[in-house]
Amino acid sequence: MLAKPTMTPKADQNRQGGPDGDTMKPELLNRLADVYEAVVEKQFKKLGYSVTRLDRQKERPRPDFLVSRSGRPQMLCEVKTVFSAGYRRDKGFHISTLDQNLGHFTLYRKEIRRTQIDERLSDAVRKRAALVTDEPNLEKLPLLVAFFFDFYADHLHLYPRRFDHEVSGILTIKRDEATIKAFEQLSPAEQERRLFDPRWEDGLPTSGKVFVLVRNKAARRKVPKDFQLHCHTEPYDELYPTQSRGWLALRR
Repeated sequence: MLAKPTMTPKADQNRQGGPDGDTMKPELLNRLADVYEAVVEKQFKKLGYSVTRLDRQKERPRPDFLVSRSGRPQMLCEVKTVFSAGYRRDKGFHISTLDQNLGHFTLYRKEIRRTQIDERLSDAVRKRAALVTDEPNLEKLPLLVAFFFDFYADHLHLYPRRFDHEVSGILTIKRDEATIKAFEQLSPAEQERRLFDPRWEDGLPTSGKVFVLVRNKAARRKVPKDFQLHCHTEPYDELYPTQSRGWLALRR
């Protein structure tokens, strides 16, 4: 067995660890986290925003991005991942598609808690607080937290729509069905060529709305209206979850 890699801050933050080591490889988690940050940055740029990296400028905590338009700062954005729905100590695996130890198992129930989202929102708020302490001119900017979930860990639909008032909204990425459908109609050779092209979607139709925005009904700072128009959103008066727990049942 290979020696356990040194954990970087990003991997440690996203770790859903077992008692004697992690069955999900930290280097893979780091790589995925970098990819997801790039996806969010690219989507902002496609919508005409400029994006400045903040988290690599100073040693003090910073959200990932400052999002601007026409030279004017508009929003702060932090990208978070939830790689696992929990760890089964009795079985020795994470409830995650990234854990190779997730093998055959019988029907069981795993309680779903909101703490994984809570903790990541709190971390984003901590980073924002450090930023505005150093740069008070950014204090009025709304904070968005973009989430990427493993298949088994995506329980955002159960999360209340009133949360930490320093967070203006939660973003996720929706599959662009128009682009996917057009891609599926291409010849096998063209599909293969595009799969190795970073700009594989160029020339294909798009629905134009890939961000999904969950607006915080308790937010101190509202998300700019022009950005909301670029997102799939829920109406403010839509019913939303009030329970903090659910149950995940798996059978294989």
